[in-house]
Amino acid sequence: MNYLEKIKRHNIDKKYLIEKITQDDALKNLCYFINLIQDFEYFIFFGTLLGLTRENNIIDGDDDIDFYVNEKHRDNLIEILKSNSIEVNKALHTNRDKSFLQVVRIHNNKAYLIDFYFYDGDTDEDYIIEKWNYQGMPHIPSKHLKIPKIFIYPLQNKTFNNFNINFPSKPKILCEFLYGPEWKKKINKDTEYTVKVINNKPVYFRIKKSFFGRKKLVELEDL
Repeated sequence: MNYLEKIKRHNIDKKYLIEKITQDDALKNLCYFINLIQDFEYFIFFGTLLGLTRENNIIDGDDDIDFYVNEKHRDNLIEILKSNSIEVNKALHTNRDKSFLQVVRIHNNKAYLIDFYFYDGDTDEDYIIEKWNYQGMPHIPSKHLKIPKIFIYPLQNKTFNNFNINFPSKPKILCEFLYGPEWKKKINKDTEYTVKVINNKPVYFRIKKSFFGRKKLVELEDL
């Protein structure tokens, strides 16, 4: 689902969709939210983690900011968002599940998407469960990602753009886990590669076109 498709679900006025969000805009937006959640147990996740780890920046064209937050902070987070005039649309179907929350921030006539994923930080297992991931099937346990805790803890607090940001303990290994052995390459998801969750693990496929123009999935080496 692209940016416009995501944003339409929030019934945002089209006037906020005219100007393109630049890398600098996205970086300032990241720092804004870091300031709001700095007292929570969180770390950057998915595309935000990939960009800051691989490029030391937000990926150009990335349409959202991704945070992974301990679920014990969910109610407090919602109150903080509301107190900062950020609407929380609980009617949105993705927001009905407590493992995910998507909000929109309107700033300088631009609409910014922010995705909050929530994890159980008190589990005794050696992994945390991510229910939404690439496939958006939170009610199908076999489609949940089991992310090894050793990739995440202890969290690292790094200075970036004069802000302290929480990173997982092994950001490069986690990027490889989430995006496959070609994570260091700038390749486009859903046009050049795709990811499927099989038995709670990510499996990576290169998208190839046959002689007749048909798409063919070629599995990459498993981690």
